[in-house]
Amino acid sequence: MKLIDKYLPSDYSDSVSKRIKPAKQLTPDGIFEEMFCNFPKPVAWLFKLRNALVKPFGLQGGSGFRNLIAERNDEEIILSKNDRHLCFWVGIYCSQPEDGWQKAAVTTVVRFNNFLGKIYFIGIWVFHKLLVKSLFRKAIKSK
Repeated sequence: MKLIDKYLPSDYSDSVSKRIKPAKQLTPDGIFEEMFCNFPKPVAWLFKLRNALVKPFGLQGGSGFRNLIAERNDEEIILSKNDRHLCFWVGIYCSQPEDGWQKAAVTTVVRFNNFLGKIYFIGIWVFHKLLVKSLFRKAIKSK
């Protein structure tokens, strides 16, 4: 069982995954670095815009992702953030190599604590879907 499974059921969840034969073994740490620490400048700009837009409503943005690591093992890292409006978890998973093949996945789980959390998530949902898929593809291609 993956660590992220304990946060289901939820109000929203999605996952992107791929089975690949990487030149170098994938690790959750490697995918985390590529997706959440080395993202392109336009993505950093979107995060700054989001933070500025939500601040007047008492919603918390964020400046980094390293401080969100809540759990980890050899195959998975869980990022977590809880506030009065919503809670979210992101699981970054990499299976152990089997005949050179690995499965990699990024799963997002969200629970809304109130109506403002739902409105906030609706506002970022489209960007979330596009960014996660794009950053995931970039992360697994870099290996």
